[in-house]
Amino acid sequence: MTNKAFRWSRALHAWGGATLALLVLLNTATGTLLVWKNEYVRLTVPEARVEFEPTAAALARIASAVEAQFDNDEILLIQFGTQQFPLTKITLTDARYAYCDIRGNIVDEWVQNERFEEWLYDLHHRLLLENTGLTIVGLMGLALIILVVAGVISFWPLRRAFPRGLWPKSIARPHLLNAHRNVGIIEALPFLLMLVTGVVLAFPEQAEKLLLESVRSSEEYGAGFAEKVDAISGGNSGDWLPAMRRALATFPGAKIRSAQVPNTFSPYRIIGLQQSGGLHPQGLSKVYIDAEGGYMDVRIDDTKLPLVERLYSASYPLHTGKVDSMSYKLFLTVSGLLVSALSVLGLVCFIGKVKRQRGAAPDGI
Repeated sequence: MTNKAFRWSRALHAWGGATLALLVLLNTATGTLLVWKNEYVRLTVPEARVEFEPTAAALARIASAVEAQFDNDEILLIQFGTQQFPLTKITLTDARYAYCDIRGNIVDEWVQNERFEEWLYDLHHRLLLENTGLTIVGLMGLALIILVVAGVISFWPLRRAFPRGLWPKSIARPHLLNAHRNVGIIEALPFLLMLVTGVVLAFPEQAEKLLLESVRSSEEYGAGFAEKVDAISGGNSGDWLPAMRRALATFPGAKIRSAQVPNTFSPYRIIGLQQSGGLHPQGLSKVYIDAEGGYMDVRIDDTKLPLVERLYSASYPLHTGKVDSMSYKLFLTVSGLLVSALSVLGLVCFIGKVKRQRGAAPDGI
């Protein structure tokens, strides 16, 4: 690569980074805090600090209680509590949500971002600007992917300076710039992971169309969805408890994570299960059981889905840290702090360079 290309990369990285630095700092700070969202809820909601064993009977009781308290057409998704986080979250129509305890009693109900952690999520994901903010965040992510690549390119001729360490020896601009470069090269891959997954979450429909439309329209896709369904029907086999037991029998060793209720639009109890090694907290392996007749019509094994769909589905847990791993949450936290430091160091160095250039300019220019 020519010196001219390196210079262009450095200029693009410097000016683009300075332009986006404050927005990156805001987004990174809120995202790092959101990694610990469940821990915050546990501190503020007493019902989140109780012991809970998510057995089929306990989850069936919760699902029945939710149905009794809301119209089925209002209920979009039930995300069941776990041993670590015993609150069940209910997603309702019109941007409404609710938490219920291990007995199915509603302990809080809110709209959009009325709870602090939901407000923080809205700030991180949409800048409190609804779809406009979501578009801004998504475009920022795309721009940052380019800037990270440009930064790595501009670092390459200076790679011999890498052993000088991450911590600046002083506040002099050369030392700050060296620290910025070294932190940046270490953080490049984790930051790219967050950016790519964040862009997918910001533009889910576009990403789904780009990545999955051709896969899902193929003849092979869905061919196995009717395989290994059980032959049980009639009686109370479509009620919550037998349906959940059948779901667990269909996917041995899996854990029930979510459910969708039968309503005007669908006759099924759709139960989401998380298999061993699965990342998504809602459980992407699913069974569809007719609530009236008890027929199991569909069985989706997410481990058998095309690789591109599994990677697409992994964007959410990888970006948010909802992978049931303390090590990964700590990794995201350290990564977020490093990106924050990167933004501050880069902005300070850029301002110092601009001031120096202005101070060196002849009078009248």
